Amino acid sequence: MATAYDTQLASAVTFRAGPQRYALPIERVREIQKIVAFAEVPDENGTVLGMVDIRGEIVPVVDVRTLIGLPLELHTLETPMIVVRSSVGPVALIVDAVETVVELPAGLAGAAPEMHSLASRVLAVHRLDDELVFLLDIDALLEPVDLPDEGRPAADE
Repeated sequence: MATAYDTQLASAVTFRAGPQRYALPIERVREIQKIVAFAEVPDENGTVLGMVDIRGEIVPVVDVRTLIGLPLELHTLETPMIVVRSSVGPVALIVDAVETVVELPAGLAGAAPEMHSLASRVLAVHRLDDELVFLLDIDALLEPVDLPDEGRPAADE
């Protein structure tokens, strides 16, 4: 499966979830900040942890660990959030650690093996600094999440 990321240089924000390094396309990242207090309104399947007010905009909070199948860990005041632009609006993703912005070189990307549980949610797999980095498709990653409608504009707005 070829992606646009196979043939061009892409900038991405790298982060850790568990021992693995992941990345998000820079154009989908709105901001990075430390965790802030959020209203706990968990959904039925426990994916949405709550809602946070970011400069007057109500944004759902999701722990990336639940999206990739890792057990949750305790959050501290140092826990980072990456606020991303998704097809349904902004979402605050809680991650273990934010690393840096990197250039993902053309020609060093491949598709995730189909047997990998995240294959359908990965744009490409890059080798960077002797480590594999999974470039995530934010919309596919959030697809199974039933995001609340609070704070989202109606379709006709």
